[in-house]
This record gives sequence, C-alpha cells and structure tokens, in this order.
Amino acid sequence: MKIAIVGAGSGYMPGIIRGLLHRADDLAGTELACHDIDAAHLDVMTRLARNMFAARGAAFAVSSHTVLETALDGASYVFTTFRPGGQAARHLDESIPLKHGVVGQETAGPGGFLMALRSVPVLLEIAARADPGAWIVNYTNPTNVVTDAVSRHTDARIIGLCDQFIGDTEMWADLLGLPFDGLEADWIGLNHATWAQRLRLDGHELDVPLLLDDLEVPGGGGATPWRDPARMAELAKALGFLPNSYSKYYFFHDEVVEELRRKGTTRAQDILAMLPGYYERVSAEAGKADPDPPRERGGGEHGEFAVDVICALHRDEGRRMIVNTRNNGAISSLDEDAVVEVPALVGRSGPVPLTMGPLPGPVRGLTQAIHAYERLASDAAVTGDRRTALQALMAHPFVRGKHTAEKILDEGLAAHRDHLPQFA
Repeated sequence: MKIAIVGAGSGYMPGIIRGLLHRADDLAGTELACHDIDAAHLDVMTRLARNMFAARGAAFAVSSHTVLETALDGASYVFTTFRPGGQAARHLDESIPLKHGVVGQETAGPGGFLMALRSVPVLLEIAARADPGAWIVNYTNPTNVVTDAVSRHTDARIIGLCDQFIGDTEMWADLLGLPFDGLEADWIGLNHATWAQRLRLDGHELDVPLLLDDLEVPGGGGATPWRDPARMAELAKALGFLPNSYSKYYFFHDEVVEELRRKGTTRAQDILAMLPGYYERVSAEAGKADPDPPRERGGGEHGEFAVDVICALHRDEGRRMIVNTRNNGAISSLDEDAVVEVPALVGRSGPVPLTMGPLPGPVRGLTQAIHAYERLASDAAVTGDRRTALQALMAHPFVRGKHTAEKILDEGLAAHRDHLPQFA
C-alpha cells in the first residue's frame, strides 16, 4: 500500500510519524510518499521519519517528493495536512478581521473563510490528480468547507478530520471530575460547531444536566488558553449540554475581540517566533540513531487519529469515529447533503454516519446559519465568484454588517492574491 502525505514538511509531521508507529504492525510494508513544496523542511522530516522507523523496527519505506504528481501516483490514501501561504498567510487571516472588530481565527469566521479560498483550489487539484478510488483523508483547514467542496464538485472520495473533539472531551472529563479513559461524548454538528447532549462512561449513559448542575465554574478564562474552560463551564450551565471549545467565539465574541486586541500579537506571529528554534531541534533529532523530537506544535500524538482512520478504511474495521462526512440524515436539522461532524462507523466503503436526531434547540439556529455560510464559502472558493464570496461573509454570525463584510473581503482578496487563482 502507498500513502501520500501532502504537507510532510509541516511542524506536525513528528506527530504523524508517532501516529504511524502506533499502527506500524497493521501498516507493515507501506510506502509513505512524503510531499512538500519546502524542500528543506521536507528533508528534515523524511530523515526524521526514516531514523524513527529504523530505531523501532517499523517496516515503512519513505520516499521524498517536491512534485505532487509523483507523490500521488499509485497512492491508495492521500493524507492532506498543509497550510497554503504558511503562517504568514495565517497572520493575515487573523489580523484583517480583527482590524474591523471581528474575531480573526484560522478556521472560524472570516479568517477561516480566507483560508478556505486558498485551501480548496489545492484540494481540487489533488482530487483531480489522485488515483481513481483513492481516499483523501483531509486535515487541511477549514476541514468542513474543504470536504464539502471536494465532495460536491469532484468524484473523489474524501473524509474530513479534526481531532479537536478529543481535546474537548479531555477538558470536559477534567471539569466534570470524570476519568478520560472510557469517556465518550456524541459530538454532533459542524466542525468547530459541535455540541454533546449524550455522554457515556465505559458504555453507561450519564445524566449530563445533573452533572452540569454540580459543575463549579473555574476562575480565569480569556483568549488564551484557547480551550478556555472557565467560559466553557459557564456556557454549559446555561445551555444544559456540552459546547465545543470554539463556541466561545460565538457566545463571547466581543469580549474575545477585545482580549485579542490587548494581546498585541496574533497566534500566527507567536508561532512564527518559535518555529526556527523548533525546526532546529527537530533537525538535531533527525540526525540521531533513535530520535525523540519535541512534542510541541502537534508533535505528540496528533497523527494517531488520522492513522486510525486510514486503518479503519483499509482494514474494514467498522470502527466508531467522529468524522466530517455527508449528513445522509444523521442530523435531522441539517440538509441531507450537508457535510457534518458526527459519530460514524468507518470501514472499507467509507464512513456511515449514525443517526443522531435533531440539533439541540438552543444552538439549532446558530448551527444552521454556520452551515449556510459554509455552503456559500465552499461555492465561492470553487468558483471565484465575488458576489458569492460577499454573501458567505454576510451570512456568517461573526459579521454584523454588509460594509464590514465588504472591507474584509476586499482586503483579504488583495492580501492573498498570489494564492487565489480562481479570483484572478
């Protein structure tokens, strides 16, 4: 089997390598075709991968590619994990909306919209060049919009991933005083707009409203740490169910805007400041016989979820996993062809979403509005139609006026022109 990894020079690659080691016996003999447009970073990560695999006796063959076609040729799975324009582009995504009083975030709202405009054309190219029948296993953000664009505008098979629900479930285990091992939440909705009314521990249903009645709201909060458990606890007690950690951008929008402005730097600027040292440390480890690269920037177990999904597809495991896929009636409150984030059984034929019923009433309208935005954003990213792009921004709950949407769109299109061929 061949797995193409598009974006293998990313700082997340050490976590992907560890994820592959996690399932090394199940994937023995697999060729990993590593692709990146940054040859220097790609060289560091492929050397790291070869030495980590050799030290642990993992039977992977690693090839290195700066040409996309050779990486994709013959691949049964295409794992996409890249950021068009890098962290410099992310800084624009975060700073342009913030200048106009709107949360600037890499996946949600206008920031996520600008990233979608850059990500979707690359995914469409990958879908066109990949072998027929190959699975695109997508981590590239914003994953819901990307998955929607590929699934509606190509014949390629795609499954969208985000491991945020794992961290959120861990946060809720801590807040509720429950063990993380054996705790399972039915997160449903859209990527970064999911909600959980059902919670199980070792297969036994828990009374979520009762747990929330006894929940104490911790002190602290603010734009960082980004999961913001204090606000999540406050919100859960008001809603009566568990919100995802991105919900703070919707329910505390103006407060977060002020916090981000006071902070003075974007998250992208913070990352840009640490990346040179990070790659130096990874490069030093790559030259060792038994490397142990740093676990920051997704270098820990970030890749385990994605590798588990590939194994579930390839080995027909029928494994229950939370993924982004076509709704097909899983959530009755959303269109049949909406791309949703829900529990699904993942096997050789792809993800089969489980019936989850309606969205919770207090967030039903909000989630439907986000879906309307995502559909417009997907169409704008595919077609390059400026009117559709403006409609998408006007539809998003963060944006409260046409003129604000126009300013963000004009500045965003100008700032990212080199990465937006569809708008030329």
